[in-house]
Parts: sequence; C-alpha cells; structure tokens
Amino acid sequence: MATNISRDEKTESFGTALRADLLSGKYSPGEWLKQADLESSYGANRFEVRIALAELNAQGLLDHFPNRGYRVCQHSYAEREQLYEVRTLLEVAACRLVVQRATAEQIEEFERMVKKFDESIENERLGKLHELNYDLHGHLYEMTGNPILAAQIRNLRERGIPGRQGMWDVQKSIKESSADHFEMLDMLKRRDADGLAAAVYRHLNNWRRAPAGSAAATTAE
Repeated sequence: MATNISRDEKTESFGTALRADLLSGKYSPGEWLKQADLESSYGANRFEVRIALAELNAQGLLDHFPNRGYRVCQHSYAEREQLYEVRTLLEVAACRLVVQRATAEQIEEFERMVKKFDESIENERLGKLHELNYDLHGHLYEMTGNPILAAQIRNLRERGIPGRQGMWDVQKSIKESSADHFEMLDMLKRRDADGLAAAVYRHLNNWRRAPAGSAAATTAE
C-alpha cells in the first residue's frame, strides 16, 4: 500500500508541475511534448508521464493524437469564439453574485491583488504576470460564494491558457488589462453589478478587436 501511495504522489507531483508550466506559457501552441524529454526534464518515469498526460488531455490542456502523442492545445479562431461565448455567459452572470456576496475583507484582498499586478508590470517576467492575473481572476469568482460556479469558470479559463501568445507580448496591452482590473475593482466597491458585468464583458472580449488569425486574436485576456 505504501508503494502505491508513493507512486500516486509522484504522479500527482509531476502532473502539477507540468500543468503549472502549461499555464505559465512555458510551452508554445501546438508544441509536441516528447515523453523522453519530459522524463528527463521533470525526473519522472514513463508511468507517471503517461498518467499525467492523459489527465491534462482530459482537462482540455493538451490534444492527443493516437500513435503520435500529445501536443499543447492550439485553438482555432472558431474554437476560441465558442470558448469565450461560454465564458462570457458564466462570468457576466457571476458578477451579480460577486456584488451581492463579497465581504469587505474579500474586496480588500482583491484590491491588493489588482495593485500587485499593476506594480509588477515593469519588473516581472511574463510568466509571473500570467500567474498573478490567474490568481486575481480566481479570487474574483470565489467571491460568488458558489464553489461549483467558480470551479467551472476556472476550468474554462485554463482551457484557453496553454501556450497562448499575442497581445500580452506588448506591454501596452498588459497595462490595458491592468486598467480593466481597476475598473472592475471600482465597480465592485460601488456594489454596481451592471457596471462590473460590463467591465468583465469588455475585458473578456478585447481580443475580438484583432483580425481573425492574427497573433492577438489567439490571446486570452
């Protein structure tokens, strides 16, 4: 039994590390993940790699091609549109619950996270900014008081993250994203559900302004 637990823990540890690297943008869209390279880079064995890759495929972070292997998800423009339609429906609706249920302490923590992201733009690497942004949005929807809703939103967000490139390669766009965060914070402090919903809608759909097929059009907020 002890051996099985140890194996399970090692598999989970490798899967967690690879998942974090996918979400931080370490791998490019469409990049193939070679099992031998993963074993070497992460110190994992073949069993651990196979299990973790299958789980990440089930989560929508990797694509699996029989007899070829796994690669980082590379969404088409149409697939991204579909993903963001669902995200917009859920996240805009969640805004009303956030405004109704957020405590003063939760709003203070959100403000701290918004300011931390903004202050980090000049000095932090892109991967760290993605991490701060991920945590910030996660906290926003935790304030719905509905863990199931928050988890669904988080899962959909993650499906659009692996290997994304484009607008966030330009500092101007990162600052625009930060300005959106401050607008959300302002609406939340005012307990303005419609205002928060409008800010979230714009933030989610900024990428649509870019021509289909361009680098910016493949970028999440």
